[in-house]
Amino acid sequence: MALMGCPAKSPPPPTDVPAPIAVPPKPSPPRRPPTAKNTQIDTHDEHTCAVRTSGSIVCWGKNTYGQLGDGRRLDQAGLVLVSGIEDAVEVRTGVDFSCTRVRNGTIRCWGNNEDGQLGDGRGASVGALGLVPTSVTAVRGAIQLAVGDYHACALEGTGRVQCWGHGGNGQIGSDAARAFASPRVITGFGAARAIASGAEHVCAVDRNGGAWCWGRNTEGQLGDGIAGSRIKPVRVVGITDAIAIASGSHHSCAVMKGGTVSCWGDNHHLQLGPNSGTQPKHNTPVRVPGLSDVVQVEGGLAHTCVRQRSNRVLCWGSNEAGQLGHSSSASRRAVPTELRVTSDTFGLALGRAHTCSLGRSGEIVCWGSNDHAALGPYPARQPAAVRVATMR
Repeated sequence: MALMGCPAKSPPPPTDVPAPIAVPPKPSPPRRPPTAKNTQIDTHDEHTCAVRTSGSIVCWGKNTYGQLGDGRRLDQAGLVLVSGIEDAVEVRTGVDFSCTRVRNGTIRCWGNNEDGQLGDGRGASVGALGLVPTSVTAVRGAIQLAVGDYHACALEGTGRVQCWGHGGNGQIGSDAARAFASPRVITGFGAARAIASGAEHVCAVDRNGGAWCWGRNTEGQLGDGIAGSRIKPVRVVGITDAIAIASGSHHSCAVMKGGTVSCWGDNHHLQLGPNSGTQPKHNTPVRVPGLSDVVQVEGGLAHTCVRQRSNRVLCWGSNEAGQLGHSSSASRRAVPTELRVTSDTFGLALGRAHTCSLGRSGEIVCWGSNDHAALGPYPARQPAAVRVATMR
């Protein structure tokens, strides 16, 4: 029972007891600065973007329409952070816009919206822009993105493909309008497991390994052997066991189950490989000889690169800006030539006239044309035809 009243005074401490010795706190180990390695890159025209381990996105290069996503319209040689993105898992770039797939399977885009390429339903009108990311509300559960010059497509977990943006050559699956501000479902083939977009065409791999393409076909990039653009997917001749697909501006390539590669479409710069001869185009696939164990293929405006399981990278096609990674005076090469720029490549991205490699350490190396600072903030000294930028 508590007693009420004034508390008793405590006796003074004895004077012969030494004061306790102060023990200094155990020092904590030094903290390393947080790192944010790059995990995926993409480049299309004259800007490049990378996803970082933190889920943020950095971009650099041309920014005329706000395609860098930092709220401004100034070209940037240095890395700029895309506003409001913290959970990205994939990023893709077009001529003047960019899109990301975030962890929950939704899509967000930014940049020019005059052709509806942001997919938010508010574009397809002169002067429409989105300087920061906006949501593509009609897409749910996306597992892959593909972006062309002025259009984009998303592959959903169900195998359904939706596309939006410029559709002048049928790449949105309809000729009812020139531009589509909201996504439109692509029909005419079974469930897809991979997609890729060229400048004005789209290709997909179905779950049985067949390849299908639609859109522009002036250069034979649909691979069905018949000239003329298509608004409905057509089957690529002879492709039955594809595991991956890629599209350059006007050509396409597929990786087969055994790691071989076949390409079709525009061949003005020998981007289809040595079996293509000097024909300016092939409207059915041509096998690229000497390749095996390929796990990734990518196409630029007029060059092609592959990555093998051993991380060896080989490129062929146009070399006018040094985009093949060597200083040869030849403006083009038909034979796949190994890159010496990097040795631990984990991913590739090809632009119109430049190439970027992502290393396992998270390092990015780019070479080729540096128009609008496409190569990034750290150009290194290389042979005259090759400019390289390295960043972490």
